[in-house]
Amino acid sequence: MASAKPPSESLQAIPATVTVSQHIHENVAKEGHEGVDAWLQAFGAFLVYTATWGLLSAYGSYESFYETTLLSSTPSTTISWVGTLQGVILILGGVVTGPIFDRGYIRELLIIGTITTVLGVMMLSLAREYYQILLAQGVCVGIGSAILYVPSISLVASRFQQRRPLAMFIATSGTAVGGIIYPIIFSRLQPKLGFPWAIRVLGFVTLGELIIAMAIILPNTKSKAPHNVRSLLDPTAFRDPAFMAFCVALFLMWIAYWVPFFLLPTFAQFKAGASSNLAFYVLVICNASTIPGRYLAVPLSNRVGPALTMGGFALASSVLLFGWIGVKSVGSTIVWAVLIALFMGPLAVLYPIIVPHLSPDKDLVGTRIGISSAAAALGTLVGFPVTSALNDIETEIFWKSQYAQNLTIVAHRARSCAYVLEDWGKGLRYGTQEIQRRELYIHEDARTALWM
Repeated sequence: MASAKPPSESLQAIPATVTVSQHIHENVAKEGHEGVDAWLQAFGAFLVYTATWGLLSAYGSYESFYETTLLSSTPSTTISWVGTLQGVILILGGVVTGPIFDRGYIRELLIIGTITTVLGVMMLSLAREYYQILLAQGVCVGIGSAILYVPSISLVASRFQQRRPLAMFIATSGTAVGGIIYPIIFSRLQPKLGFPWAIRVLGFVTLGELIIAMAIILPNTKSKAPHNVRSLLDPTAFRDPAFMAFCVALFLMWIAYWVPFFLLPTFAQFKAGASSNLAFYVLVICNASTIPGRYLAVPLSNRVGPALTMGGFALASSVLLFGWIGVKSVGSTIVWAVLIALFMGPLAVLYPIIVPHLSPDKDLVGTRIGISSAAAALGTLVGFPVTSALNDIETEIFWKSQYAQNLTIVAHRARSCAYVLEDWGKGLRYGTQEIQRRELYIHEDARTALWM
């Protein structure tokens, strides 16, 4: 059966009986990937994630300190924009850094990102006013992190096929590790050394992590821009109903994603009655609990597919967010923090695994990761500021979690719609051969189960 002309020229070069995943696998085998060098790349990406996403995961400890000490006269809603801006810039920066990575400027991105991130942390140590903190932590650290994370995770995604979920788990576990070490260092050093030197120590830790990461990644990375330079965006992505539905799901999901991580120390201290020191460690426990969930997601995604796995974790997270309204003591706060992290942590691991399967061209993986990350950034922009504005530390702190839970349920349903739209769109536009060509590793029974 003849198929309609697909939108991507790269697909025309792939035989009709070969899936995109098989095409990527052939490139992996041809280039000798998934060897020692590839696993070193995964470890290097782990260090990058520790220094970027780990810093963001630790923001709840800074938020609590700002509200009670450094910026005590500033409204909580205003302070929340520091972490929100850092997260939005970090994620949204993927729209630009993804295509730049695809063009081959990998070394330049990694070097510039390292300098910018460390500079932002060091400038934070000199900050005393709100606008200074916003510029240093929110803008500078956010920009540096955005420049770093897309190249690192895109390298891992492009160098693994069969073991991609495990490689992604190793790389993204840096988020949890950073969310553990940064709050501990800050909470232990700040009372003894003061805010400036505690932040400087964190800056030196970040510098050490990134120097080691660059020493691992750069020798195995060549920066050579291809002759066919693409636009900053992939136009075909906006005509792909499956990919667009996936982006809508990410937007809705990320409205709720960062709220527990950013708010837990404040919640534990002012609502559950924990001491200021214990409140910091509630965040540490929460970040540490994401590791088992991320690890569990690897065999599950290999067995039933990353989409079904992501849908299951999203549904469990929505139930727990709804249950937040019943958390009132220190003990129940710790238990809830462990459970919510266990089920929410894998959500950040799984979506980069799905994107390569939704990309018709291996060379556009970085661009599409950037586009999908932009959708997540917009959700982050909405989520935490809105919940902070509606939050009353003294009384009504729980209803915002119900709001976040409802959006997570909607996101789970949107995830289900993505694959229904994918089947409809491929069959309508491309024909049977193109369906084979863009086949996903998800069975029909898994697609049906997403609606249950």
